[in-house]
Amino acid sequence: MKLWIVTGAIVKYESLVEMTKQGEELLKKMDVSVEVYRRFDISYTLDGNGSRKLFANGKEVSAPDRLFFYGAYDAYLQGIEDTLTAMGTVSINPIEKKRIAGSKLQTAQLLTNAKVPTIKTMPIYRGTPVEQIREQVGIPCVIKPDGGFGGKGVELIHDEEELKKYLAEIPENYVDMLLAQPYISTSKGRDVRVVMAGGKPYTAVIRQAGNPDEFRSNVHQGGSFEEYELTDEMRDIAEKATKAIGLTICGLDLLFGEDGFLVGEINDSPGMKQLVEKVGLSKLYQSMMG
Repeated sequence: MKLWIVTGAIVKYESLVEMTKQGEELLKKMDVSVEVYRRFDISYTLDGNGSRKLFANGKEVSAPDRLFFYGAYDAYLQGIEDTLTAMGTVSINPIEKKRIAGSKLQTAQLLTNAKVPTIKTMPIYRGTPVEQIREQVGIPCVIKPDGGFGGKGVELIHDEEELKKYLAEIPENYVDMLLAQPYISTSKGRDVRVVMAGGKPYTAVIRQAGNPDEFRSNVHQGGSFEEYELTDEMRDIAEKATKAIGLTICGLDLLFGEDGFLVGEINDSPGMKQLVEKVGLSKLYQSMMG
């Protein structure tokens, strides 16, 4: 079987190539060939007769059996996925599922449908009544963009006056989604990242803010992390959440709620180094091959 790993611009191509080299002997035993590409290494043609031609580094090639996108996605990668799936390729972590994971609101919708413990979420806009946010979400609260990562654009609102000021400063023509969520004081500056592969949890790390006044635990915001023991509660929540979203490989962020863990966010591309070390190349490739 043939597996393609395709990366967007943000992810280091070399680290994926190195991972493939590390697993050469294993892949031979599994009878799997792996090819790693940057997005612009691949091109294709379409015509009105329903036929397609696929090219990798300028040479015509056959479609792989499996496709795994790692990292950022865009319209070009969407086109590659559409072409390959039409040619019979199975996409692992399809862009549709990555897009859902990238939307905090869509994630909350699916987790709510599946009755997975998750943080309460309310979409808001410039004219949302402060009283409604106070009654439904509570104050203090956290306001964040629907997309984004690394804690960018996330604001902690301490009181009603601060909330009024925040809403008033939203431009009238602002069209991006904003969300209000309760401030989980029991999880201030910390959460647990659970790494999933093949729908199973393999490892967990607790992420801790570097500044005691910081409520965001993201490593991008200067936080640190260390190993954390997986519990049955964490495993159950992680497995249900991953099934609800439909991702094969992902990272799940759990908050420390007053009555147990709550799903905060889902990351469709957890660190590859951590995946290799904690999941293991054999199980990682097995999860990619299905």
